[in-house]
Amino acid sequence: MRHVMSITGVLLTGCTAVLLCVTGNAAIHQRPGAGLPEWRAPLTAPGTPGAASMDDTLSRNGIAPGTEKARMLKTWFEMVLHDPIIATQVAGGAAALQRIFLDESRREALMSSGLARLTPDERLLYLQLFTRLIDELVPVNCFGLVDMSAVMNRITIAQMSDADTALYLRLLYRVLLSSASDASIPLPTLQEYKAAIEALSRAIVIELNADAASLDRYEMYTLRPSAATPSDVCWMTRVTLHAIAKMPESQRDVVLLTAITGSGVHALTSPAEVEPPQAPRPSRDRSTDKAIP
Repeated sequence: MRHVMSITGVLLTGCTAVLLCVTGNAAIHQRPGAGLPEWRAPLTAPGTPGAASMDDTLSRNGIAPGTEKARMLKTWFEMVLHDPIIATQVAGGAAALQRIFLDESRREALMSSGLARLTPDERLLYLQLFTRLIDELVPVNCFGLVDMSAVMNRITIAQMSDADTALYLRLLYRVLLSSASDASIPLPTLQEYKAAIEALSRAIVIELNADAASLDRYEMYTLRPSAATPSDVCWMTRVTLHAIAKMPESQRDVVLLTAITGSGVHALTSPAEVEPPQAPRPSRDRSTDKAIP
């Protein structure tokens, strides 16, 4: 078994990209220099400048005003822009929040902080949403791209179902609230981390039905990720995410939490104990060339 962070970190970076880029594409991006609309009156009031500006933004991003999805987005913005905890965390209000989302490094820092402070159940919902979006909205060749963040930038709220949009907005709101917390993030012990990586390796074998050709393909990707085609990247991403989702709860959350925080084995050991981080390679009995679950 080998350490997972070199690949899981890459794959789950794409998870963060879902909650970031979808918001940027479908809700926050405005005409250059236009900024976020100022909603001084209730969003439902007809004819108000703020409502008209929001309707225009939604229309330009493929969301018809008056639909359930438009209603959810308006309600979400109203909630975020008037939340006292978020207002304290993001000094400067809506304009400052927009600047954070348009700044990649600040956006990633905010999202990582918030995701790491969610509950394990919320992180599972986040994983399930990300996996479903990839399964339903991403073609098998990942749009010809090998960067999962770039792949997820192709997904917008307009493409998502109403149910997934509602879940996405709820999770994003929770992330924004959690990012304002100064609570410490409990990292796993080295032993818990190693046990989780062992469990992930077994889960990958099970997900691939111990098929020798599939295991060889997976191993080839872990050994030479730079040579992977877009189809390889899509396939391995799906395999890994489905495997993680089927892991025992405690071990699954160790994998998610260490990937989100970027901690992994280097942060959990002293320098003398650190082994070179590598992707998980399902164990095989080389004498029989059979996978060992």
